[in-house]
Amino acid sequence: MPTETLPADLTEIPVSPYRPAFPDLGFGRRLRAVIGIKEDVLDWAPEERPRYTKMGVIVLTTGALSGLSILVVLMQLLDGDAWWRVLAVAPVAAFWAIMIINLDSWLIASMHGASGARFVVFIPRLVISVLLGLTIAEPLVVWVFSPAIEKQVEDSRADEIARYASTWKACNPSDGAAVETAECADYRLNLSSSLAALRGEHDTLVAKRDDLKKEVDEYLKRWNELETIAQAECKGLPGPLTTGDVGEGPECTRNRNSADQYRRDTRLDERQADLGALDTQIVGLKTKLQTAETSYGSEVKDAIDKKVEERKANRTKTGILEEFEALGELSKDSVPVNLGHWALRLLLVLFDCLPVLAKWMNGSTTYDRLIARQIEADKRLHSSHVNLFERRDSAIMDVKLERIQRERHERLERLDVADRQAKAQRESELDAEIERLAARLRGEPI
Repeated sequence: MPTETLPADLTEIPVSPYRPAFPDLGFGRRLRAVIGIKEDVLDWAPEERPRYTKMGVIVLTTGALSGLSILVVLMQLLDGDAWWRVLAVAPVAAFWAIMIINLDSWLIASMHGASGARFVVFIPRLVISVLLGLTIAEPLVVWVFSPAIEKQVEDSRADEIARYASTWKACNPSDGAAVETAECADYRLNLSSSLAALRGEHDTLVAKRDDLKKEVDEYLKRWNELETIAQAECKGLPGPLTTGDVGEGPECTRNRNSADQYRRDTRLDERQADLGALDTQIVGLKTKLQTAETSYGSEVKDAIDKKVEERKANRTKTGILEEFEALGELSKDSVPVNLGHWALRLLLVLFDCLPVLAKWMNGSTTYDRLIARQIEADKRLHSSHVNLFERRDSAIMDVKLERIQRERHERLERLDVADRQAKAQRESELDAEIERLAARLRGEPI
């Protein structure tokens, strides 16, 4: 019975006739390549091709959603025409989408062939997917609720502008009064106006008028008392300070002179005239002060309007953080909006986690078992390969060592023979020399 001989090159061993003869060469092969499927292994389980093809579609869809999400964010950061904004940020969005696709592809490919503690393998990948899902979902949620968010942003800005203007008005009253509060420390207008000088002059005149009026009232009261006594004396009215004599007597004249002298000494007439002049000045200054207050009030109003317009000009563009805050306000004020917001957010997060979830929910498939066996076979083949080369290299080293030992032995033998020959030569020469000396001693011819 003839025996089969192995080929000289083991790589020439023919492929097993049981290997699948109809591999998939269509577009699905490219989709499965996204999640790292080895087609030569999957050919042994062709029934699982649709499953992994759809998983590749899920990864691509998740990447497209992530690109759309970052596109929404970047378009909020740029001004200008919408088409130009799309063209400007499209490369960045495409790069982000490719990065997410690669990351999801790694998450799934790293689970191929996993067995045993699959839950432990799954947890860190799910955590990464949830974090990515939250990052991708929030801009899309804002985009979906954009009409309501824009209205909320407009209302919030209107309220904020109203509070801003109210603070300026409260800290800068039209009458020019200083408001010394901590809230007004950064809300003071530096307006040059004569209102403060006029108000100071008015207050000074009023204080002077009040002091003078107080003096005039005291002097006038005392003079009225003296004048009353003099009139009572002249009329002969009885009293503790009068004599009761009717007519122009000495007491009547003395009391009348005393009242007139008091009026002159206190300069009551001059003081009353000065008081009237001060009242006239105060009335005129008050008219000027009212005019200045009206003018100052207009200046304050114009300055505050300018501040408000500058504030509005700085808040024309809606930022992504402002939209997030507006969405939070909408969710806080409305239960339906809050439920819809969280439902959409969780749905998007779930969809972003779907590649990993789909892989985990599939369990251990035939392909996973084939890959696991392939990995174990690769390990054994690598070990055998390493052992083969180790044995080969050991054999080569043994041969080289044997050759070296043999060469050393032969060299030592050659050295020993040469040494014996040299020793014999020296002994022969020594014997010959002894014979010559003996012959010379015997007198024999040499």
